[in-house]
Parts: sequence; structure tokens; C-alpha cells
Amino acid sequence: MRIHHYFQGALLVALTIAATGVTPSAQAQKHKTSARSETVQVTTQSAKAREAYETGMRQREDLLYTEDGLQSIRDAVKADPHFALAHAAIAYFTIDPAEEKRERALSISEIGDSSPDEKLLIRWMNGTKNGQLVPAIAAMNDLLAKYPNDKRLANLDAEWLCSGQQNYERGEAVLEVVLKADPNYFPALNNIAYCYALDGKVNLAPAFMDRYVLALPNQPNPQDSYAEILRMAGDFQGALNHYRAALKIDPAFFSSQVGIATTYALMGDQERARAEYPKAIEMTKDSATKLNYRMLWALTYYRENRAEEARKAFTELAAEAHNEGFPVQEAESHRTMALFSTDVTAALAELDAALAVLSEKHVLSHEDHDTELATILQTRAFIAAHAGMPNVAQKALEPLAAIARTSRNNLVQQSFHSASGAVLYAQGKYAEAISELQYDPRNPLSLELLADAQAKNKDSAEGQKTLETLAAINDERVETAFAAPPARAALKSNSSPTAQATGHIGGPLR
Repeated sequence: MRIHHYFQGALLVALTIAATGVTPSAQAQKHKTSARSETVQVTTQSAKAREAYETGMRQREDLLYTEDGLQSIRDAVKADPHFALAHAAIAYFTIDPAEEKRERALSISEIGDSSPDEKLLIRWMNGTKNGQLVPAIAAMNDLLAKYPNDKRLANLDAEWLCSGQQNYERGEAVLEVVLKADPNYFPALNNIAYCYALDGKVNLAPAFMDRYVLALPNQPNPQDSYAEILRMAGDFQGALNHYRAALKIDPAFFSSQVGIATTYALMGDQERARAEYPKAIEMTKDSATKLNYRMLWALTYYRENRAEEARKAFTELAAEAHNEGFPVQEAESHRTMALFSTDVTAALAELDAALAVLSEKHVLSHEDHDTELATILQTRAFIAAHAGMPNVAQKALEPLAAIARTSRNNLVQQSFHSASGAVLYAQGKYAEAISELQYDPRNPLSLELLADAQAKNKDSAEGQKTLETLAAINDERVETAFAAPPARAALKSNSSPTAQATGHIGGPLR
């Protein structure tokens, strides 16, 4: 299972950090660690808090009951309000921006009672969210050097690399080392399969999924993960079979229910998808997750070329996200309407609305803000390139370049290079555009422009390969819904991918 984020598809990571006993009455004992310890020590004066924390972390790592896992960690800080690492873990896992900000602040205010290694882990968790990536990475490197046999710590790092930063090769390398030491460590089996699949190496994933299912035959998540891997590979019926197997094990496993709905959407059966999404929405208790699933439901109307109904649904969702304090979902609703708009003026107006959301005062982490802003600006450059408006594309690139100069966020860097490629494409500098667009190899928007730039640069063979890569993407992202179907049509008709794609937006846009 991946924890579904509407467009980035980003995974919320999971971990277990082994706890040791402490003597509540002696502060010195709280920080005493054994020289033989191979895992980061957890310190709390409450046995109840420690038990709740460990229960939650096991649930998160196993990806069995993720909402229950987060609630268990919340119970831990209720039992011990001074439990800094638990506060940091809540901030790290939650998708509620208000809770994230509150819990991160508490982790900092309570950090004084934490052990030195816990402080490093807290620094890493917080740093991945608040834009302090350099000290965060340094903290994780220090921990990995001190605890080379802590497979759970390595797994946590690898998940962030793959899902949080799209640094797939590095994540794969970390997980390969973990599995060499423990071939049956099932969280790594799950994660390496996802890393390979997301990296375009989906053929390597099933072998790990077979081992994962074998390790946990009576749990729903192995079946759910196998289903998603098969769906990425285009085996929709196989995916449905595994999703249903997961629900047979646990009828309340909502990740599999939303997986069924999205599989039908990818198969082109939007009516069936719209009937399945509400079942997943009903299953989950988390407000942000419900909103994400409703956005996937609304996307089925765009997939079906029912633009008015889609626009109505996304307009309502944007208003609801605004009222509930979910700025990313509000901005994404406007960005979606921009991509599928039939008029360039209307498209740019929707992107202006998305940018306005981020300019308001919101409870939003630094990393989430910059990632979303970069995505909107990249989309603006893409639409302008399609419309033959190099000046508009250049104006989108300028603020993105300013962010990229100081950000270590790989998603920001990829958006910058993609937008730079869009500007060069709009200027007719196709060879230069190609080198920039290749920095963003799994973004359907970048791939679409790359394929056409290669064709216009008289490299039709490479353009064909890029088009095939794009056509083979099967996921829930709005970019995929926009760009993959025209790529498939282009392959069938041997026409330009850009000519096919601009049909979505009144192409060519003027």
C-alpha cells in the first residue's frame, strides 16, 4: 500500500523504532544506552506511552491500519505530553497541516528530555518538513553510521528517498543492503518493489511482492501492494483480483477499495469508478483523505470528457478545502481545472487562483508549500509552452528558479528543470529543451513535451521511446489522466503527442 496523496502520490512513511526499558524516577537512566544497542533508543517516563507508541509504529511500518497507527501515537502523547519523539512522529505522519504544525512545535519544545540520538531523529523528521533538508540529511547520515544494523531506520530513510524525493536509485540501493542482511524483512520487500515500479522498472517488482505475500499470507497489505504494482504494469484484472483478496482478508481496508475504484478509472469505466470511490470515502475517518478521494472521484468526469460536470465538482471541492483549511487540496483543484481548460485565458486564471491560495496565510509546512508552488509554476510553464507563449512560460520560470537556487528538495529541482525545458521548447530550442526535460523522467507533462521536442529535433526513435514510456504510466495523478491517453492515441495514429494532448485544452491554445 501507498498512502495516497492526490497528485504527487507521495507515500507517508512508516517505521518502528525499538524501545528499551527506562527507570522513570532517574533522569540519568533515561539517557543511558547500551553500547551493544543496534537501534535508536526511545525514552519516555510512561510505560503506557511507550506501549502506545510502539503499537502505533508497528501498525505504521506494517501498513496494516495506518489511521489506527497514527491514533496510537496520539495516545502516546496523551499519556506522556513530554514525549518529544512521539510528537515528531505525529507531525511526520499526519496529512493534516494544522496538526503537523502543532506537533512539530511540541517536539521542539519538549526535545530537552530526549536522548542525543532521539534528537537526531527528531531533527530529521522535522527537517524533511520545514525546509531544513541539509541538517536533516546530516542527522540521518549520523544515525545510519551509528546504527548500521538498524534495518528499520534504513527502511525509513529509503522510503523518504523514493516517495518523498523521487530519488529512486539511492532508495533502491539502501533497501538492497537491508535485504541482503535480512532477506525476509517484509517492510523492505514492500518498499523496494514500489521503488522499482516508480522508477520504471516494474518488471523487477513482482518477485519481491511474491516474497512479501508469502511472509504475511493473512494480512491485507501484501495483497494491496501487489495489486498496485500490477496496476502500474497495466495488468488491471490482476490488480482487481489482489485488491479483492485484500478486502476479503479485511473488508475495512480502505486502501484496497480506493484501489479498485482507481483501477476501473484507468480501465476507462468511469461510471463504475464513481460507484466505487464513495465506498472508500465512507471507510476512512481522516478528513484530508476523504477530500483526496473525492478529488479522484471528480477526476473521472474529466477522464470521461464531461468537462462541465468536472468543473462543477472541482469548484465545490476547492471551496470545501478552503473552508476546512486544506490549502494543497484547494490549490490542486484549481490546477486540475487549469490543465483541462479549453481556453488558455481560463487556464491561466485557474493557476492564478492556485497561486493565490499559497500566498494566503495557511498552516502549511515549508516543504509542502514549496513543492506545491513549484508544481503550479511548472504547470503554468507547460500550458504556456503548449499555447506558444514563451514570455508567459518565462515568467513562470523566474520565481521557480529563485526557489530552486536555495532548495534541496528534489521535487522542486525536477519542477525547475521541467519548466526550463518548457520555456526552451516554446522558444523552439528543442535540443536544449530535451536536456532539461530529461531531469524530470517520471512526470507525464515533462515526458509529453520531451517526446515532441525529440521528434521536432529529428530524433524520432528517441521520441517514440519517450512516448512509449508515457503511455505505459498507470497511476492516479492528474498529470497521467491528462497526458497518458493522448500518448496512447498518438502511438496508434503515429501523430505528434503534443497535437494529441492539446485536444484537451483547445489546442493549440490561444
